[in-house]
Amino acid sequence: MGMASAAVSHDALAYTFAECTGRFSAEMEHAWLMNDPGASDHETDRASFALLTSATMAPGEGRSILNHRIEVKLAHAALLQQASFGTTPKRAHSAQQVAQRHIAACRTLLLGS
Repeated sequence: MGMASAAVSHDALAYTFAECTGRFSAEMEHAWLMNDPGASDHETDRASFALLTSATMAPGEGRSILNHRIEVKLAHAALLQQASFGTTPKRAHSAQQVAQRHIAACRTLLLGS
């Protein structure tokens, strides 16, 4: 029983780190698009989460976790596009707030953040 629950929490942690990797990938690419000098900070955070993902995923889960990471990246990129280029100010603001909350939640997972 103890091993099964440890595997489940190990699994969940890898997926959480993969989500943050995807989110920071989207942030980094969006910063490049917007010529934002903060892109290098996002790149550093992305690299940290990629390492954490690799360290916590179970053998044989690479494809599934990569798929999850890409799905989250695309969803986060859509939020950033809406925030920057949306034609409805209220929706743009809401998208920006949601993206910022997700990134803030990820940053709490990094030591020293």
